[in-house]
Amino acid sequence: MKKQAGFSLTELLIVMAVSMVLLAGIASAFTSHAKTTTMQVLTIDTVHRARTALASMTKEIRMAGYRSSGTAFTGISQATAGSIRILADLNQDGSISGSDEDVTYTFHGDNKSISRNGSVLAEHIESLTLTYTMNDGSTTQAPADLSGIRKVRLTLLVRSATIDPLTTDYKRFELTSDITPRNMNL
Repeated sequence: MKKQAGFSLTELLIVMAVSMVLLAGIASAFTSHAKTTTMQVLTIDTVHRARTALASMTKEIRMAGYRSSGTAFTGISQATAGSIRILADLNQDGSISGSDEDVTYTFHGDNKSISRNGSVLAEHIESLTLTYTMNDGSTTQAPADLSGIRKVRLTLLVRSATIDPLTTDYKRFELTSDITPRNMNL
């Protein structure tokens, strides 16, 4: 009788078992890579949104009180822990009537957002805290004398839009900016 070439059943089972182990390892590596990539995208998106909101607010708060001429006004006309209203004559027409010259930033805890003049500026904001340093060096979140504000500390806690698959929780970042309004008769 002539010996036939081919694989025995035992050899075939061993090859299939090794192949399954290799495929499971590749699938695990792929899944891990996909989760890591998702986490990195969440981190980048969250930090970008926070920095964009912080930069916009910092720029406009820094200009509070700017005027070319005309009637004097207080650069910060409302100041609380979660809201600030700033005035600046940016177009130099002697008036503060434009939508970019009378700006109110407000934190909305119910929908976790910050609005600028009623329009949403940033979403997925867990908290916004405004702390004011007064001309005597004291700090407060509710200043009585708005003309005495010398510095604004803005602390923003932002969270990712979706849950991080690695930690099964939201990614959170806190950013702080110390802002000295340049035009507040310092």
